[in-house]
Amino acid sequence: MLYDSIKIFHIISASLTLTSMAYSYGLWLSVENSNQVMERIQTQTWAVIVPFAILQLLTGFTMMSLKHYGLSQFWMAGSITGFIVAVSSWLAFVYCLLSSNQRAQSIMLSICGTALLCMIFLMANKI
Repeated sequence: MLYDSIKIFHIISASLTLTSMAYSYGLWLSVENSNQVMERIQTQTWAVIVPFAILQLLTGFTMMSLKHYGLSQFWMAGSITGFIVAVSSWLAFVYCLLSSNQRAQSIMLSICGTALLCMIFLMANKI
């Protein structure tokens, strides 16, 4: 029962994190180099993405301990690595918003998206 409740919070927080990232990405595509858009993306990051990413970590590690999963399993180590790469590349993207370097922003978003897809694939298939 406890595991199922935590898993629901884990899935909801993942959905909110990804939705917030997708919304911010849509804003970034719509109006480039606007101070108002940059501020909205930064606010979205610190108010929604970071807190739910922390909740992801807490619920994920709690589920790992309840099911006695180890970091030696490939899908678990890959998922954690994907999470770290996704969050750090997203924060790098937010940092790159301060500069007008479109290429760096695009690269950071591509890395983030690729890491998220790999992480979801590993967790869904547990390979």
